[in-house]
Amino acid sequence: SNASRRTVGDGAAADDVTFKGVAAGGDMLMLTGKLTKPQGEGRFPAVVQLHGCGGISPWNDMWAESLKEWGYVTLAVDSFGPRRVSGTCDDAFRVAPDMRAKDAHAAKSYLTGLTFVDSDRIAVMGMSHGGVTTLFAVQNPWYAEMKQRSDPFRAAVALYPYCFNKLSRADGPLLILIGELDDWCPAELCQDMKKMWMTGDTQHEVIIKVYSGAHHCF
Repeated sequence: SNASRRTVGDGAAADDVTFKGVAAGGDMLMLTGKLTKPQGEGRFPAVVQLHGCGGISPWNDMWAESLKEWGYVTLAVDSFGPRRVSGTCDDAFRVAPDMRAKDAHAAKSYLTGLTFVDSDRIAVMGMSHGGVTTLFAVQNPWYAEMKQRSDPFRAAVALYPYCFNKLSRADGPLLILIGELDDWCPAELCQDMKKMWMTGDTQHEVIIKVYSGAHHCF
């Protein structure tokens, strides 16, 4: 993969990287992202970041800086630029969450190949459109024709996602952070989804934190 240096936040070093993904038709697509790492040789745990419907934003840089300080490598995946899409706020399925979930796993594969990343400790984190993408990225298929993943994310954090009841159970621990007054992505849908997921021997812990008085993108 190619990489070039840039800065984010208050000066944290980052690389612009490219890695192999999959297009909607199944062809190869070169994805791009921003890679940030703590100082030192590692091996560090890592987080795949998934942006919202507006694309890469200061949200990614803010979290990349915080996670770097906590000792995490981050890879913020740009799902829109390589597809020549400016955003999905007016059409959530222009680049569908299940398609972006494949981007998340492509990013995970890329991180696994880096010598300074602990391949056994890679999580995924997304906001809004990236939040529902996070749910798709960690779903544990319950259909007989779909095999459970052999390489799931170690953990997941979804900020104000739209929770689809049709999603199957999580294949790793999941934390959902959402606002009580969110009228884009109602908290009640996530609470209903959790109730549906609380069955089965393979169920992992799902925690929902509802912030009183908070709206979308709090």
